[in-house]
Amino acid sequence: MNIYEATVPDRMHHLDLGLFQYQIEYTRELLKDFRGLSLLNEMDQRLAQIPRFPGLKIFSHGLQSIARLTADEYKNLMKVMIFIMDNICDENIQNTDIKELPIIYQEWNKMYIISRYEEFSESDLKKFEVCGNCLLNYVIKIVIKIIKLYIFIGVYKYMGTEIYKNI
Repeated sequence: MNIYEATVPDRMHHLDLGLFQYQIEYTRELLKDFRGLSLLNEMDQRLAQIPRFPGLKIFSHGLQSIARLTADEYKNLMKVMIFIMDNICDENIQNTDIKELPIIYQEWNKMYIISRYEEFSESDLKKFEVCGNCLLNYVIKIVIKIIKLYIFIGVYKYMGTEIYKNI
């Protein structure tokens, strides 16, 4: 038996430095793919504009080096990301992934708070399940879009090669 497969990493490494870090990186990639660096700059400006508050880390230069953030800094990001993502694009935007970002961060925060409980009641577990299902549905939609994109790219490359050979 492999001891590393049998143990679960602690909460900090799994949630703060693992899943939430991926969520931030995905958000940055989504914004970058949608509007280039303009939305990333907007996100960084919003982070820099957050006023000082006791116990809250201020990211005065935005998220320049996400790889060097500590678990405490990620926790501070959790507190503000829902507000940073709210209306980050104009109202006419058709990209539902970007429109849903505040909801995703809200559901993440709910799950994170519940996961920090020392003991769980039946209603806590139900709330956790509802939040998890919301996030899962979002992830499934994203994965389906990625699969469709790869299928399209594969068909395009194949057809492009066949067209080129026939010329």
